[in-house]
Amino acid sequence: MRKVFVLAKTLLKSSGAAAANQKQGRRWWVPLALGVAFLMMGFSIGMMALGIYEALVPLGAQGVIMPLAMGATSAVIFIFGVFYTVSVMYHADDVPLLLALPLRPWQILGAKFLTLVVYEYIFEAFILLPVLVVYGLQSGAGAVYILYSAILFAILPVIALSMAAVLVMIVMRFTSFGKNKQAFRFVGSIIALVLAIGLNIVLQNTAGRMTPEQLAALADGSSMVSAVERIFPGLPFASQALIGSNTLPGLWNLLLFVLCSAAVIAVFLGLGQLLYFKGLAGITEAAGKRRLLSAEELGKRTAGTSATRSYIAKELKMLTRSPIAFMNCVLMNLIWPVLVLIMLFTQDSSLAEVKDAVAGMDAGTAMAVLTGVAAFVSCANAITSTAVSREGKQLYFMKYIPMPVQKQLMAKVYTGMLLSVMGIIILVVLALIMGVGVLTALLALVLSLLATAAGSLVGMLIDASRPKLDWINEQQAIKQNMNVLLHMLAGVLIGAAVIVPVVLLRMSLAGAAVYNIVLLGLLTLILLRGMRGAASRIDAMDA
Repeated sequence: MRKVFVLAKTLLKSSGAAAANQKQGRRWWVPLALGVAFLMMGFSIGMMALGIYEALVPLGAQGVIMPLAMGATSAVIFIFGVFYTVSVMYHADDVPLLLALPLRPWQILGAKFLTLVVYEYIFEAFILLPVLVVYGLQSGAGAVYILYSAILFAILPVIALSMAAVLVMIVMRFTSFGKNKQAFRFVGSIIALVLAIGLNIVLQNTAGRMTPEQLAALADGSSMVSAVERIFPGLPFASQALIGSNTLPGLWNLLLFVLCSAAVIAVFLGLGQLLYFKGLAGITEAAGKRRLLSAEELGKRTAGTSATRSYIAKELKMLTRSPIAFMNCVLMNLIWPVLVLIMLFTQDSSLAEVKDAVAGMDAGTAMAVLTGVAAFVSCANAITSTAVSREGKQLYFMKYIPMPVQKQLMAKVYTGMLLSVMGIIILVVLALIMGVGVLTALLALVLSLLATAAGSLVGMLIDASRPKLDWINEQQAIKQNMNVLLHMLAGVLIGAAVIVPVVLLRMSLAGAAVYNIVLLGLLTLILLRGMRGAASRIDAMDA
């Protein structure tokens, strides 16, 4: 076991060193912003737990909050643990290096498992920890409760994570699913996004509407929470240990949970000794379809086309094949309308309130609001504001291909406009559902195309003037790029310029349309003139 702990310590240190090498220390606001976000999330969950606790006190069923929290935490750890296990145990860059060392499979698995447990503490910190604090303060628990909470917090992820790892090892050993890194990350990103949105819907629609009797019924043996407890062996012992922390049965329940966790780890390591190395076979290979093309298909694939069209196709492929780019650039165009739909149709009064607000707007204001929102959406998708940054050290590609740099930059702008239009069309359809007139919506759609052109050009000029080319992985080029924030701020300014004068001057539909055509048309022309300078800056950069 000493080798396991030494290797786990080394892996944790190497991941910390990699983070340090990414020069995150210079961006002091990144950890600060993340810390504030996690504190706000933890506070929200704590307040929800406090409301549930106070609702259950009159029924004497306040202990129900523990199996609720334990079950939810274990379920989240299991779901995300599946993806983390594949990434860390199979797709990590250090796997080939570890295979060359004199280590047995269970030792490598044990070390990587410990690193995963450390990562899973993040989920526990903002799901379970606020509940533990609320329950301890409200029940007047003492030092024994604090000790039991610390022990259970440390070992709670073990069972759910071991089950996720066993499932992954079986799948990787006997199927080819998951061996394609890009495809797996792509699917995993989509599932994670769906789960996050689904969790938000569930929290909004259940926590505030359930009566105390319904909450207490969750402790019934036929409830979903009890079913979750039965899925994860030993989980009922954990919740009962905290509820009865001042009694002898509480100690026995704690010991039983520790024994269950040890047994699950033993099964996981035993199966890992048999399955892990065999599941790694072929993990670094790339498979091809090897399909014989017909003469017609070969002709279509080799037919000549315009340079701009080919470049746009290349950009679309790069955006859709990269999970990071797909999530933050492509899906971002659809997230805004989807979130609006969720807020409208999951709250009983929201839809009626929005329809009343739309009915109170004049046509000019409604058109300006739609156009302004479209301008912001086109500036919030990070497509053009990272278009040059995503080239990274391959920037020289833009210089040696037989296509002028300015034409390449315009092809990137066209790509951003094309993807932005998807979300804008959904936005206009949503406006029609809300009661906006057909003529108003059509005018807004036409003006939105101008707003999208201006927004995409702004992003391109920002990124061409200060591209982030020195990055290790694509996540740094997109998620940690100040140009994205500057582009969003530009979107706010364009949206304000479109909406505010129309509202203050109470313009008619015709007046608002003329004003926005002149404004967005002039802005687009000015930005187009700036593209020549942007191309010159790219040419002057060292690649």
